[in-house]
Amino acid sequence: MSAPGAIPCGRVRVVLEAYVDGDLGLEDPELAQKVREHLATCADCRLQYVQAASVPFRLKALSSPPPSPSLVAGVMRIVKPSPDVYRRAWILLVPETALVAFILWYLSGLEGLASIASGVMGDLQALVGWGSGSGPMPNVPSVDVVLLIALIALTATAAYHLSILIRLNPGGGRRAASD
Repeated sequence: MSAPGAIPCGRVRVVLEAYVDGDLGLEDPELAQKVREHLATCADCRLQYVQAASVPFRLKALSSPPPSPSLVAGVMRIVKPSPDVYRRAWILLVPETALVAFILWYLSGLEGLASIASGVMGDLQALVGWGSGSGPMPNVPSVDVVLLIALIALTATAAYHLSILIRLNPGGGRRAASD
């Protein structure tokens, strides 16, 4: 039989969170005292109190509200790279293009570079003529094909490297200034 003025387990469990938070002691000190006395005598409610007072248990019980659509849109607008970031990234291709020209010049000399350039222009003009139906399919030397494949591979590699750089630092210098 419970003592006079004692409260039942069900009532303790209803007010246990407020007791753990300290709100019950402020709102109803008499009820808080009864809960304290009950916890001293009831092992089941004491276990509930220990769990309720446990920080990890309380954190696990928390749920976060879904983000508002405006928050998601605002974050996406901030993290989206601006067009000037893309322009700066493509400017990085200029040194690689100069490197390709230097390699070609080094391998073939200035006359060889001019010869390669005029050969490529001639091939392109022949392709345009063939595409428009005014000329036969051009006969492209295999050396030009190898050179074209190497140039495409170098360009693809450069573009891949730029995509990595863009993902690593989408804000460019703006982020460092705001930190």
